[in-house]
Amino acid sequence: MSSSRASRASVHGWRIGGFAGTPVYLGRSWPLIVLFLVVAVAPTLARSGRGAAYGVLVAVAYAVLLLLSVLVHEAAHALAAGRLGHPVDRIVADVWGGHTVYDATRSTPSTTAVVAVVGAVASLVGAGLGQLLGGVVQGETASLLIGVITVTNLVVGLFNLLPGLPLDGGQILSSLVWQVTGSKGRGLTVAGWSGRVVAVLAVGWALGRPLLEARRPDLMTLVWAVLIGGLLWRGASEAISSGHVHEATAGPVDPVLATALLVPAEASVAEMLDRAEAASAPVVMVATDRTGWPVGLVEPTAAAAVPASTRSTTQVAAVLVAQPPEWVVALSATAVLTDLVAIMSERALPVAVVLDEATRRVRGVALAERVNDVVAAELGRRRRR
Repeated sequence: MSSSRASRASVHGWRIGGFAGTPVYLGRSWPLIVLFLVVAVAPTLARSGRGAAYGVLVAVAYAVLLLLSVLVHEAAHALAAGRLGHPVDRIVADVWGGHTVYDATRSTPSTTAVVAVVGAVASLVGAGLGQLLGGVVQGETASLLIGVITVTNLVVGLFNLLPGLPLDGGQILSSLVWQVTGSKGRGLTVAGWSGRVVAVLAVGWALGRPLLEARRPDLMTLVWAVLIGGLLWRGASEAISSGHVHEATAGPVDPVLATALLVPAEASVAEMLDRAEAASAPVVMVATDRTGWPVGLVEPTAAAAVPASTRSTTQVAAVLVAQPPEWVVALSATAVLTDLVAIMSERALPVAVVLDEATRRVRGVALAERVNDVVAAELGRRRRR
C-alpha cells in the first residue's frame, strides 16, 4: 500500500473487511454509538434485576446487530452501483449511520435512483426477516434483541424514503428533478431544500409528539432529535452547495485545461526547453515513461536552474516531480467539468493529467487552483443575476 492510500485509509477508519472487492471501514466515531447505547440501555436492563453486566452485554450486542444492519444497507448500495457500472471505492459505517462512495461520473437519473432505493429496500427486507425470526426464536434476551433490531430496520427503511437529501428518498427526488429538468445540479438543490424541510419536521415531530401527549420529552429523545436533525440539516446544506457547484460546472472540460507538453523522462533538459520555447502558447511540461504514460511534472524553475553547459546531458528525469498513479484521469467525450471536479476532490489531486477515455490521448492538464478560480467566478456570476 502506498503512503497516500494508507493515509486515506486512516481517515476512513479501521478496515474491517471487504464486500465484492470493496473495502469496508468502521469509522472512528462508531464507538460513540456503543457508548450511547450502553448509557441509554444498560441502566434500564440492569434495573430489571439481571445486573449491570447483563445490561452492558445486551447494549453491546445491540450495537453489533445495528452495525450489521448498517452494513447490509450500504452493501445493497454498493452492489447496485457496481452492477450498474460505477466502481465502488469504499463502504464506511460511522456515528451518522453509514455511506457508500462510488464513482458517479457516468451516472444517470435512473441509475442514481436505483442505487438509492435498494438501501431502503434492504432495510425493509431486514425488518421482515426479523419479524419472521422473532416468531421462532427462543429466549428472552434473543427475542428482545431481534425485536429491537427489527423495529430499527423498519424505521431506518421508511425514514430513508423521505424525500430529502441526504436520505435515499432525497436521492430519488433529486433524480426525478434531474430527469425532468436535465440538470443534475437543479435536482440536488431541490432535494437539498426538501431535506431541510424534512430535518425541521423530523425534529418537530420528535419533540412535539411528547408534548401532544401531555408529557415532557425525555433526555434520550432530545439527544436523538438533535443528532438526527443536525445530520439531516448538514447533509441537506451540503447537497444545496453541491447543486450550485454542479450548475456552475455543467460546461465542457477542455476550456479549463492547460496545454500539456509531453516529454520523455529520458530526453535532455535542453530538448525539453527548446520544445517549450517553440510552443505557440504557454504549456505545462509533463514527463512520460518509455510507454508514453505521464509520470510527473517538470517545474520550469528547476529546469531553468540546470546550467546551460550540462542541459544537453541532463535528463528530464532529474528535474521532474513524480506524481501518484491516480493523477491520470480518463474522461469520456461527453464528460463535463463537474465530473473532473468530483474526481479531483475525491482523490485530493492538486493537478491531474486528463486523457480522452476512448483514444487515451492527453487532452491537457487540470490545475486545481485554475479550476477553483473558474468555478468561483461562475458561482459569483450566478449570484449576481
